[in-house]
Amino acid sequence: MLRLFSKRRAVYAGLLVLLAGATLWWPLPKPLFNQPLSRLLLDQQQQLLSARIAADQQWRFKSVASLSPAYQTALIQYEDKRFMQHPGVDPLAILRALYLNLKSGRVVSGGSTITMQLARMVEGNQPRTLWQKLQELHLALRLEVQLTKAEILSLYAANAPMGGNTVGIDAAAWRYFGRSLAELSWAEAALLAVLPNNPAAMHLSRSRDKLQAKRDFLLHKLWLKGILTEQDYRLSLLESIPQRPRRWPSYGQHLLDRLSQQYPDQSVFYTSIDRRLTQKIEFITRQHSQRLGAIGIHNLALLVVDNASMQVKAYFGNVAYSDRPEDGSHVDIASRPRSSGSTLKPFLYAAMLDNGDITPQTLIPDVPTAYGSYQPSNYDQSFRGAVTARSALTASLNIPSVRMLNDYSYQAFYDKLQALGFSNLFRQPDEYGLSLILGGAEVSLVDLTAAYAGLSRRAQQAAPLSFEALNYGVSFDHEKAEKTAYPLSQGAAWLTLDALSDVTRPGLHKIHRLFSGSARVAWKTGTSYGLRDGWAVGTTENVTVGVWVGNANGEGRQLLTGTSAAAPVLFDTLNIINDLGWPEEPSGALKSIEVCRENGFLPKFGCPRERVTIPAAAQFEKVSPHHFQVTVDRNTGLRSSIGCNPTGSIISKTFFQLPPSQAAFYRIAHASYHPVPEFDEGCTPDRRALNGRFEVTYPRAGQIISLPRYMSGQPGEVIFRATAKSDSAQLFWHLDKHYLGATKTFHELSETLQPGKHLLRVVDQQGVWQQIRFTVIP
Repeated sequence: MLRLFSKRRAVYAGLLVLLAGATLWWPLPKPLFNQPLSRLLLDQQQQLLSARIAADQQWRFKSVASLSPAYQTALIQYEDKRFMQHPGVDPLAILRALYLNLKSGRVVSGGSTITMQLARMVEGNQPRTLWQKLQELHLALRLEVQLTKAEILSLYAANAPMGGNTVGIDAAAWRYFGRSLAELSWAEAALLAVLPNNPAAMHLSRSRDKLQAKRDFLLHKLWLKGILTEQDYRLSLLESIPQRPRRWPSYGQHLLDRLSQQYPDQSVFYTSIDRRLTQKIEFITRQHSQRLGAIGIHNLALLVVDNASMQVKAYFGNVAYSDRPEDGSHVDIASRPRSSGSTLKPFLYAAMLDNGDITPQTLIPDVPTAYGSYQPSNYDQSFRGAVTARSALTASLNIPSVRMLNDYSYQAFYDKLQALGFSNLFRQPDEYGLSLILGGAEVSLVDLTAAYAGLSRRAQQAAPLSFEALNYGVSFDHEKAEKTAYPLSQGAAWLTLDALSDVTRPGLHKIHRLFSGSARVAWKTGTSYGLRDGWAVGTTENVTVGVWVGNANGEGRQLLTGTSAAAPVLFDTLNIINDLGWPEEPSGALKSIEVCRENGFLPKFGCPRERVTIPAAAQFEKVSPHHFQVTVDRNTGLRSSIGCNPTGSIISKTFFQLPPSQAAFYRIAHASYHPVPEFDEGCTPDRRALNGRFEVTYPRAGQIISLPRYMSGQPGEVIFRATAKSDSAQLFWHLDKHYLGATKTFHELSETLQPGKHLLRVVDQQGVWQQIRFTVIP
């Protein structure tokens, strides 16, 4: 009976052992640690750029995949020399600790293995009781069964206390030495290996001697075991321990905050940022921030983009003059929408080249202009009469740009901007209207820099190009971008860059042409209404730099312009970047056409000609409206006709003549401008009509016209009419010194008139004219 009871007890004991053993395979909680992590921004070499403390105010980094050999060796030799052999519990270490503690009469050794210490961390460092110790022993065995030794070491190193509010080996490496774990010396690795042993007692300033003694003891142990050579050991002893924790690097903090909001589940962001370039640019931005802050401009943002990859190489979301809350240093201005100023003009120029609306030499009116209540003005408050489209861009003239947009259509340009990646156009096209080209649009520095970088990329690639958004080296951010066709041709992109490279640079930078090695840069500035935003963007073959200056609160300043405030930052930055390059002229993407030299339109009446370059696919079909072939007396140079002078001295001659509203301003800057001459006094108006070549049929000379009105009460339009002898005759209409337009075949033209006296003047291709005076009454 006793034997049967003993067998049954043995069976129960065996089952209990099996059951206890089976629990070792019970799945571990996932994740083992659920504490909040610090957020890290790493550069292209995986060096720390910036960090944000975890939600529990601890500097705790994500668990590292592998440890450096130096640290791993030092840790095992100091904490658990039989770590690679034992199953999580080291009986020899426990017996040794028991002996030492009894001998000393106090606890001098715990006997805990690295795995047991990890188990204690997982349990939350609960009060030391017998039951708690048994639980930790059991968990240590489970950890050994279910994890590899490398995984256990990695988890321990990532969660071990390292003094103060620093947790884990990676955080400690940066906190105490300013380098990654892989870059630490043997002395530095040894110091971090001894820290978790008693992190509260080991303090860099209060317990330096004790801390150094422990480190040196470990180094001596490593030398005795042959892990360190004598030379390495002696040199390691000479290394001092840090005086105090280092300040965390703070490059790209605004980018880190932005990515953290965009990807809340991520704690580490591997970026394309170039740390060395960023350090150089930081010096530049700080200098300019002090300069600008002295005149009340408190914020600056800057981006550098690699054109080939569209990767951001430097990101300064906001360099503030001070840390005062009112200066808005926390705001990531680089990603915030601001008024675009004149920065979108190059994209309109390129779009109109592609559309066949202009050539670079096409004349655009620059005269007092009004579209309803909208009356744009040039920055210098002057008028030039007419300028080439290229000059309108390089001089950033507002009136010609608005006229170009009116011809192109602001709805079409709105769509083009969206296709170019401008993501902050929150309103409908009609709400922007023609102000879209003069700062009415909302753009961010991120989108603007990307658009200019895309323009450079397009100028270099003949193959169909997909639109690429900026990326920061974070793979999922790059892959997420939709692939859509780039909306401008290679030829238009290159011609636009070519024009922008002629813009005069600010200050001392303007003498760059005197130096043969000076880099060519296509660049554009912009200034918002009220002097609230100053922009400068420059692009080359390889790099694009975007700069914004202003005040985060939107406050304007008298000297806050793109040229004076932002452009110096742009060129100082470009000057420190090597290998800027310049895109070669893409011959296959361009073609040459013949145009009139004076106005850039297709030739007419034997006008002086020149060849201009336009995009290969563009179909420019606009014939010159400014050239007239008239008959003049070769003796007097005055206009005449065979009917007036049948002596044989009459010749046909081509003249370049702008509408009066343009000519009045144009002739001031163009001394060589010679419009159609006046008629010889002996040639009367009746004889100038040249036997009924054409006739104005409405209104008649001296007629009084009642102003027509719509049913709504609004004034209606008066329809002018004429008839011509030839079906191919073209008539040019002028009212009160303003050019109205031209008609062909059907000679009717409508206009809204004001009450009062008016003069209508109609001219044909030969310069024959007829004028009618009439009166409009309400």
